Order: sequence, then structure tokens, then C-alpha cells
Amino acid sequence: MSLSRIPDLPELLDRYMESSGRSKQWITVKDIRTRFQLAESNGPAISGFLSKIHHGSFFSCRYKVARIEKFRDTAPPHRLIRKYFVEERPARKKHRAAGVEESFR
Repeated sequence: MSLSRIPDLPELLDRYMESSGRSKQWITVKDIRTRFQLAESNGPAISGFLSKIHHGSFFSCRYKVARIEKFRDTAPPHRLIRKYFVEERPARKKHRAAGVEESFR
């Protein structure tokens, strides 16, 4: 499943983080699926999106994934689960080019 199947993933992540009241926290794909009642089949798209913002290739998103950790589920089938440390991106500084005039003689 691709990001195009869930086009509002950046918006869902914004809503998830805002509802928690925190600017940074650990989350899993299951957390997002549960919160927004998404099907289990949406898991790969969510995971792909979180990986994409971890690698920095989705700058329009307000949040970034600073770290990804893996752990083994304690219940059968003992799956490998990733948790993502999501944090708000620092505010962008607006750069203004100084008006420089050069005169040529």
C-alpha cells in the first residue's frame, strides 16, 4: 500500500501529535491505526511514511522521525515491531536576501 492510498497521513500524524499534547513521543504503527480506526492493511503505508520522514525526504511534514528502534513482541507470533520517535521540526527561519546594490564604473 502506498502513501497515495492514504493521502492524508501527514494530517493524521499532526492530529495524533496534537491530541497527545506533546511535541515529541514514541509511537508505533498500531498506535496510529488504532487512533484513526485504520485497517491492518494500512500498516505498510504508515510505516513507509514514517520511514520517509525519518530519512528527511518529506520536508512539508511538520514532524520528523528522529529515531527508529526495533523490539520483539512478547506475545506470539513474536513479531519484530518498530517504534518511531516523532518530534516537531524546528521552526524554519525565514531568510531575506539583503538588497545589495553594486555600481559599476
